[in-house]
Amino acid sequence: MHYKFALIASSVFILSACGGSGSDDTPTVNGNKIPILSVADIPSELSKGQTIELTATASDKDGTITSVVWQQTQGPQLINGPLEAATTSVTLLNAQSYKPVDYAFSVTATDNEGASSVKTLSFTARNNMDDISAARLLHQATMGPKLSEIQSAQGLSEQQWLDKQIALPINYHRDYLVKLNDDDDFKYISRIDAWWKAAMQSDDQLRQRVAFALSEILVVSDENSALRGQPEGMITYYDLLLKHAFGNYRDLLQDVTLSPIMGTYLSHLENEKADDALNIRPDENYAREVMQLFTIGLEELNLDGSAKLDAQGNTIATYGQDEIEGFARVFTGWTFADSETFKRKSRDYIKPMEAFDEYHSSKQKTLLNGEVIPQGYAAEESLHIALDNLFNHQNVAPFISKQLIQRLITSNPTPQYVERVANVFIDNGAGVRGDLAAVVKAIYLDDEARHFGSVLNYQGKIKEPILKTVQFWRNLDAKSPAGYYKTWNLINSYGQGPMQSASVFNFFRPDYQTAALRNEGIVAPELQIANDATLIGTMNALYASLVWSTAEAHSDLNSNGIYVYVQDDMNVLEKNGVSALLTQYNTLYFAGAMSSDTRQALFDLDAYFNEEQYRERVSYLLYMIAISPEFNVQY
Repeated sequence: MHYKFALIASSVFILSACGGSGSDDTPTVNGNKIPILSVADIPSELSKGQTIELTATASDKDGTITSVVWQQTQGPQLINGPLEAATTSVTLLNAQSYKPVDYAFSVTATDNEGASSVKTLSFTARNNMDDISAARLLHQATMGPKLSEIQSAQGLSEQQWLDKQIALPINYHRDYLVKLNDDDDFKYISRIDAWWKAAMQSDDQLRQRVAFALSEILVVSDENSALRGQPEGMITYYDLLLKHAFGNYRDLLQDVTLSPIMGTYLSHLENEKADDALNIRPDENYAREVMQLFTIGLEELNLDGSAKLDAQGNTIATYGQDEIEGFARVFTGWTFADSETFKRKSRDYIKPMEAFDEYHSSKQKTLLNGEVIPQGYAAEESLHIALDNLFNHQNVAPFISKQLIQRLITSNPTPQYVERVANVFIDNGAGVRGDLAAVVKAIYLDDEARHFGSVLNYQGKIKEPILKTVQFWRNLDAKSPAGYYKTWNLINSYGQGPMQSASVFNFFRPDYQTAALRNEGIVAPELQIANDATLIGTMNALYASLVWSTAEAHSDLNSNGIYVYVQDDMNVLEKNGVSALLTQYNTLYFAGAMSSDTRQALFDLDAYFNEEQYRERVSYLLYMIAISPEFNVQY
């Protein structure tokens, strides 16, 4: 782990001693005046890895000082036992965890008569991110970091940066929703425009990244569905994910369940109780998916995410048809808010659904782990019992924790990593289950995420195609003269778009393996959309953006065209040269992982151009970075 020290070994603290003066009120012991002892001040907070000097000054008014002895009383050992010296240099341990480390020392001065004085000092050593460690965190925890954001994070610890982000006000996507081209109402493209603006402009980047991850777990989509005509409802659903990103998973689960967008997508809105005469049966769609995808999965899990096995070595199913039918009955009787009757619908896709008990099944409902809702329970009471039953199932913690780790940090977390995060999901340290703020911090601060000396066979994940473009656009201030982001063909270009998956199973499954990876026993979910069409589409989209659509290349800009601005990078290239620009790109786009081979390839590419072709040089360097293997992996 790279950490920038406030002071390093070659430039340590030189702490001056202070002496006593004034009237002679020195305490005595049996007529012998005790030594006068002072220690140089040390700041209360220091950086891990920093070198400091412990300095004591001692004198004796009626004799001589025979010894000055330092001893460490708290913290990882820096001094081996008592050390006789007035001044000693110590180097604090490098970061091995995100946690602050407390140190304490005492110094004792003794005179020729055996009298002594004691002073103590203490301080806390914290992590202090340099540009590389800050870049690595922000690559994982933002929609794609800007250079200014990396620079602002330097000097903070990882925990301080996360705490600052969690405390920021929510930038709801609804606040970015506007009617385009003087339309009378909001259109599908209005929602896409708002997503780009929020992803690129919001300062609550951690929340935006976590909500994006949740949108790929608690999936709804307006791709090839009637929801395409409900942009306000769709953006309200996404805002639910933002609202609860650092809230409680139980609250999120309820709001998702009662969302009319989810109700329409998975068909439990207007779901009716059984009526044999009319051949009506409760719809089982949401009952299946809320279990399979949103809470517990198909197989019983150990806390580390591995499958439990029965005595015969077979996996154990989490639910069967009885539970499906029981939950299907739970999700009957719900329809649009403010409807005149169950059949006369308001078609309000924004407010949570409301219950009509006459259409709710009052039959007995079998839930998980043998729990049963007796006959006669109404819709709202049944719903709360059922959601509590799901939320408290033993699978939820490892099932959701592992998926969040995969979406945010690494495709192949170790079982130990999953278990550590799952334990936080179960109990945040204050007895609260499902605290997503605590879960998110546990994910990002874990040794496997921060690389505090961990040695792993596999780490990181493939970057999602759309997030690669988000980072370039954020750094290069991409925008159209009209102020809109009209990106109509995201699926064709990237194989994905915000809430545009082809099914509730997302763009890719968390356990997806290519044939080559299957032999290694590892997964790479994002590769499920890395087919010939999307790879070519993504390369073309990045080329069009980074080469053809640089604003500096055009004297006349199309009002709806989206342009990137590379003047700042051109200035670095002109003033400081290509080596300095590549060093900046190594931090910004690679989080320090640019290999010497990639750096040389970029040098070779730049050599094709004339010195004064600054725009072309920057554009092609950026495009080469965009298609390089190292940029396409988040480490």
